[in-house]
Amino acid sequence: MKQTERERRHQQNLQRIQHVQQLVGVGDRTRIDHEGTLIEQARMLEEEICSHRATEAGLAALARLLHLLEEGMSPHVREAAAFVTAIRDVTPLPLPTLRGPDVATADDMLAVLDAFRYGRVSLVEHVEGGARRVGKALEKVRVRGR
Repeated sequence: MKQTERERRHQQNLQRIQHVQQLVGVGDRTRIDHEGTLIEQARMLEEEICSHRATEAGLAALARLLHLLEEGMSPHVREAAAFVTAIRDVTPLPLPTLRGPDVATADDMLAVLDAFRYGRVSLVEHVEGGARRVGKALEKVRVRGR
């Protein structure tokens, strides 16, 4: 799914949220709770906007991490490879992995974790180049022996 498709879905979700109504009462006494509706819409809008931002930022950050792996010139390739492997395989990651790299690389890792937390899309599948690019980048690191 490309960014335009994700943006289209985001806009559809925003439109859907505008039509949410919270009802109270039972049977013939059911009515729209206008205050509750506004509160619920605000909560849903915040969640959708935060999720969309985190997903887009996380995909951009994952692309930068993959570029770092593909170049292989950074002294932090090993930490980045361990992180990307953990994201791809959904496996535990030792927390010190986040402390080793430089600030920019660590910030990218945290952006990816934030996107992973929202879990709207598979980051590995939706990053530019998809799972194939991720596999090739990790294989390059393995072959180099870093």
